[in-house]
Amino acid sequence: MPGAKRPAKKPVAGKSAAKKTAEPSVDGYFTQQPADKRVLLEKLRALVVKGAPDATVSIKWGVPVYQRNGRNMCAIAAFKDHVALNFFVAPNVLADPGKKLEGGKTNRMLKVRSATDIDAATISRWVKAAASANA
Repeated sequence: MPGAKRPAKKPVAGKSAAKKTAEPSVDGYFTQQPADKRVLLEKLRALVVKGAPDATVSIKWGVPVYQRNGRNMCAIAAFKDHVALNFFVAPNVLADPGKKLEGGKTNRMLKVRSATDIDAATISRWVKAAASANA
């Protein structure tokens, strides 16, 4: 009938509430990576934690991101051919005479393809410099 109101549909139990997905965990990110990349990621993670022990970490953009004072400091991520340590600081904050870092005006990235690409002393210096920049 024209003009007749239709009865309101009753919500089906469980269907009206938005589906809740579990928040991805930082540890979960590392464990789901292939073994060869996981080893590299764990080495980078240890250097970040040691260099900025007061940084908090959470998953953002699908990868672990470390923050200080509410500002993104760095991220660790796995890619097809490498893993990366991405610093969210201006290039002048990180001394890079060996030209190992890539990036633009607001971030710098170290690509790691093997354990020999991890220079612990240099990476530790960069982590501390990025942490200081976010003080």
